[in-house]
This record gives sequence, C-alpha cells and structure tokens, in this order.
Amino acid sequence: MNYYSLKMRASQHMGEGVNQHEQHISGAERIVKREMVEDVCRAMVHRAMSHSKGDPDFINVKIEKVLEKDIQILKALPVTRVDVETAEEGLKKAFGLLRDDVACNDRLENAMENAATPSELAGFLKDFETSLSKLLKETFPMRGAMLYDIATGKRLEPDKERGVRATYMDALHSSEVDGKKNHFNEAIVLATKVANAPGMVAEFCMSDDPNYVTGYVASKRLGYVRIMKMKEMNDENGGRIFLFDSRKASAEECIQFLQKTKVLVEV
Repeated sequence: MNYYSLKMRASQHMGEGVNQHEQHISGAERIVKREMVEDVCRAMVHRAMSHSKGDPDFINVKIEKVLEKDIQILKALPVTRVDVETAEEGLKKAFGLLRDDVACNDRLENAMENAATPSELAGFLKDFETSLSKLLKETFPMRGAMLYDIATGKRLEPDKERGVRATYMDALHSSEVDGKKNHFNEAIVLATKVANAPGMVAEFCMSDDPNYVTGYVASKRLGYVRIMKMKEMNDENGGRIFLFDSRKASAEECIQFLQKTKVLVEV
C-alpha cells in the first residue's frame, strides 16, 4: 500500500521596504492513504484560511508519494500531565525536568566512555534555568527548532533563521480530515519522532499560538510531559529547542532523521 505525504504552510507578508518579512501563520502535515488525499488537502486549506493570526498571503500545499516500505512505525511516548497555577511555575517545572534529564544522560554517557563532563555542559547545568531561558528567547523569531549541542554549547542548525524542522510524520491509522488543529495529537506524534532521533536527549516546546498556553517537555526517559500553562493568553511568542548530544551521534545523522525519515506513530 502506498501513502501520500501532505504538507501545508501559510504565511503573511509583514512590514514594508527593507523591513518586509514573511510571518508564519499556519502549518500542518499528514501521511495518509490515497483515498484521503483530496479531503485532507481541502481541510488543510480551510485551516490556513481560518487561523486566529489572520488571512494568509501565501498558502503552499505539497503532495508526495511515500512507499509503505520506507515508513518506520514508532510507539508513542507515555504521557504525563502537570497542572500549574501560573506560567512562571510551568516554565520552572519544565526547566527542572529537562535539567534532571540532561544530567542523567551525562552520567550515563560518562560511565560508558569513562570520561568527565565537558566543561561547557558543566556550566550549562550549573546555571540551567537562566541558560535555557536565554536560548528560548532566541527561538522566538525562528521558523523551526534550535538544535543545541549540550556537549559543546554550540547551536548546530545549518540555517539559524530557519532552524531544524521535524517532518514526514503522522499518527498511525489516523482518519481525521476536518483540518482543525489538535495540539495534543500533533505534539505527541512530533515529540515521539524527535525523541527517537540519533543523539537526541530531550525537547522543549512552547507553542506560538496566542490562544494556546500549554507546552511540553519530552524525551525517551521522561516520556511526553504536558505542562498545562507555560505562557499567558494572547502571547504570540513560542519556540522549540532540541537538546542534542554530539558524543552520541553527528548533527547530520540527527537532522537527516528529523527531516527525511517517514514515521507513523502508534498513539
């Protein structure tokens, strides 16, 4: 059986003259059977045209055949929900979970290699919350995720403005065609693929949707931890950080998996 990869991206032109730039409005992607292609494409366009950020100036829909033999099936990460009262509390919880995960990864890596913690990582762990907050702000204007190497303290995205995007993924047996954004389902699919990338340690995500305040952290060890408030309503800022360890794999291997490997997730 063959499948089709469907990708939609919508944007607006902002500013004038030298200050003109493109602002992302909406995006979606699916991997579906042939008989669903037309309905899903129609739903994607409807989603782009009815976004809270306004009407797009540009909508691109890409359709690409995918062979069944080229698809990897992954089991979804286990889900945990964390309720918090404030966005500040939510971010603090997220940073704490990630710090523990990064430290645990480092201990395991050091034990296997009989090595010491790199000085860059030691400094990162010492002032983790401040360092990650700074990195998060750097992601706000980016179109994709930051790929941050915890072993060297360097950003590894080939294009710092575009970032790295995880693509070619969907939920296995998904029959949804209405086009409405399901933040949770889309996030668990993406987080599962990211967690399985070579060298990946953990992921942090805060949505740039002004009407959605929930975010998450995820890894193979943590699972998918849904934190119910990470920002205030009407805040358009958001970002994604992939915490990567170059002692475990090369950046090229990681990016190749994120951007090219076809994945269906058992949700």
